Amino acid sequence: MFNALIANGRAVSSLDPTIYPPYYCPDCGHEVHLRNKSNTRPHFVHSRSADCRLPGGESEEHTEGKALLASWLKKQNLSPVIEKQLPEEGRRADVFVQWTGRNVALEIQRSAIDSPQLLTRSRTYREKGILPLWFFAPKLVQRKNAGRWFWNEAVWSSLFSGYFNAVPVLMPSSRELLIVQPLFEASPKRIVACALRFPVGDIKLEYFFTPAQLSFSFNDKILAHKNSWRFSPHQFTGCEKYWESLGIYTRHYSHISMHPADLGWPTPYCYVFRGPPLVWQTLLFHRIIHQKNDTLNNILILVQKDPLLAPLIRSGLRAEVYLRQAVWHFLQWLKVRKTVYFHHGRWHLKKDLLSEASAEKGWSQDQSIAGIFTAYIKKLEA
Repeated sequence: MFNALIANGRAVSSLDPTIYPPYYCPDCGHEVHLRNKSNTRPHFVHSRSADCRLPGGESEEHTEGKALLASWLKKQNLSPVIEKQLPEEGRRADVFVQWTGRNVALEIQRSAIDSPQLLTRSRTYREKGILPLWFFAPKLVQRKNAGRWFWNEAVWSSLFSGYFNAVPVLMPSSRELLIVQPLFEASPKRIVACALRFPVGDIKLEYFFTPAQLSFSFNDKILAHKNSWRFSPHQFTGCEKYWESLGIYTRHYSHISMHPADLGWPTPYCYVFRGPPLVWQTLLFHRIIHQKNDTLNNILILVQKDPLLAPLIRSGLRAEVYLRQAVWHFLQWLKVRKTVYFHHGRWHLKKDLLSEASAEKGWSQDQSIAGIFTAYIKKLEA
């Protein structure tokens, strides 16, 4: 930790060389020692026998990460506080800063954490009028091969905690940031995403409070995923409500490999639903859109009540915003495909979606539609 108390109760920083020991932990009161190695920033550490509620034994990477973020904020003429003690017991922000009249907590997450824990911490910050901004260690957001990444549900939850629709990965050793923008979830924990890597100093804090520009430059990955759905026998591996979802396909299509080419495209914000786009889009079309003409608000209510769709919706502080965007963009895509149209405040079904004659013809249709989908996304970007 970077902050401690001295005998008179005044808070001191490990980065201030003019203060002398003894030092005491601001939470438990135990004596702490200043560690000042040549290969890391000075910081305070507990003795091994100390029993403290605050996290101890931080790695040098975590310590360096906090110092890096604080230095980055200072260069923007801000006044960050490392390890800001918050009112609730035993909780402190890695880096705290006031920016444009808002309080912001920057959290570096290096160890595995589950989604409920992260959501609870984010919600606590929000209730205190603090905006959480999460940075992850590279081991929690892993790149497996070109365009494919692995992370857990907690990372998704962090994505829905703020306004930034990408995942920041902090690399203190190289003083760089990796911004990973998900396109869609191919299977549990396997995400197709694009990434941008640059020095931390190249951006400002405001960058993380506006949505990242949509980028669908991975058409080859999208087509590869659609190809696997056409020809793989394991299309529903890991999908929730397996048998019920499979029943939708068997009722409307002779075989899943012959699903309409219009379905399965990763429209913006589609990752608010767990699983591949083809699953939730098929369920949404046949269980709600196909049933009756309705307003967007009523469609959203039905989605959240549907026994097959509701379990697919991810939780998060802004999940409803993402859900609205996901459904709206899917309807817009169907409108481009002349499957639905909008009239007098309601979405109307214009034509049914027919199955392809064969998996091979469906794959040919997928390839031809790819150009139309790219043009649709570029129009959104413009």
